[in-house]
Amino acid sequence: MPGPSNPPGRADVVVIGAGVMGASIALELQRSGRSVVVVDKGNAVGGGSTSSSSAVVRFNYSTLAGVVAAWESVQRWADWSGHLGHVDGPLARLVRCPMLFLEPPGFPRSEATSLLAEVGVPFEVLDEHELTRRFPSLDTGRFFPPRRPDDPCFGDPPTGRLDAVLVPGWFHRHPTIATANLNYSTAMEPDGRVVDRYDKVRTVPFGEFVPFRGLLEAVSGTDLPARDVLPGTGPAVLDSSIGRLGVAISWEVFFEHRTRDAAADGAEVLLNPTNGASYWLTVLQSQQVASSRLRALETGRWVLQVAPTGFSAVVDPQGRTVLKVGKPQDDHVRVSATDLAAWYRTDGDPTFAARLDRTIGGLLPGLRWLDRWMTSCVTTYTPTGHPMIDALDDRVFCCIGGNGYAAKCAPALGELAAGILLGNSWPSEVDRDLFRASFAA
Repeated sequence: MPGPSNPPGRADVVVIGAGVMGASIALELQRSGRSVVVVDKGNAVGGGSTSSSSAVVRFNYSTLAGVVAAWESVQRWADWSGHLGHVDGPLARLVRCPMLFLEPPGFPRSEATSLLAEVGVPFEVLDEHELTRRFPSLDTGRFFPPRRPDDPCFGDPPTGRLDAVLVPGWFHRHPTIATANLNYSTAMEPDGRVVDRYDKVRTVPFGEFVPFRGLLEAVSGTDLPARDVLPGTGPAVLDSSIGRLGVAISWEVFFEHRTRDAAADGAEVLLNPTNGASYWLTVLQSQQVASSRLRALETGRWVLQVAPTGFSAVVDPQGRTVLKVGKPQDDHVRVSATDLAAWYRTDGDPTFAARLDRTIGGLLPGLRWLDRWMTSCVTTYTPTGHPMIDALDDRVFCCIGGNGYAAKCAPALGELAAGILLGNSWPSEVDRDLFRASFAA
């Protein structure tokens, strides 16, 4: 990056990278009396991945080293001016706010709270009643562990408080007709009672039933579905304690009469439970969201499209998608170091940025942009799961934040890295071996 017109001919230390980690190390080295030069490919300090940091300081790490680094760093962030010394211009400011950690099954809170207690991080343990009192919008019901639909306990009520009506979808063999399957939704009250049921009426040819099965089976071998879904005949509604719900299961949303009939029968909101697992591209899944938008416009109802795979969406009565989540799961690709370096020199992905613009605009229709910009950002991951602070040889040292440590823990990590370079002893409360460099072949 641009530097002084007469850069020094030599320096005690050259720090490569002017992000938050490099700047922290350079500060500590300079304080020790060493002459330091910082070089970076960009045109500003902190202009790379650091500029895209979420700037959240958290303490819920699974290791003592992670908790210690974050807790030591937050003390410096709290007195940032004092940590830096006299600095002209505006400074970063720490905004303290609580963070809520829920205890999922299989991950006992003691594994985290024991580390917090050891380091001295203040915390509270809230029971279900207190959690509900302080955070009334949270649903504290728990349906765990996951169960198959043929499990006798599948429909059991939650082990915690669940103040909502559930509409689970079901697909299984017919209990008495050996050649048939069932595809339906039920309304389940907070106490676990099933109060209504809707069986899918418009089934999918060659997916849920086979037209002219007798003729086609003779030439198709085993490629056809073994059983047909037995279609329902009732109205596309579910009655519940919160009102009448319209239901269009999966591709039924493509047929306008299904949702129109539901609205005519008094449905106050339309549900579209679906599963996009059969389609590995997003064309049909995107068409289904578009159909949900049409159904909302036609009926003047909210439409909730929910999919374990594919896209889930919330559509308002004007046909606007106010929330859309989900993406195909085949986007985890490996790229060469050359391609990654080339991408990093760009300003990010304009297609993704435009999509994000539309999403934010849909959520906040009155929003007016004053300015926006893009930058590429790379998150590094280390094989050990910890930052790597180590000497590669007598003259070259590395400090890699990685795994979300860099920005929030930079002050403490910078001190550790500078100490290694200066030959200082490693702090006894942190396991040195956890931070040694390890590179994949």
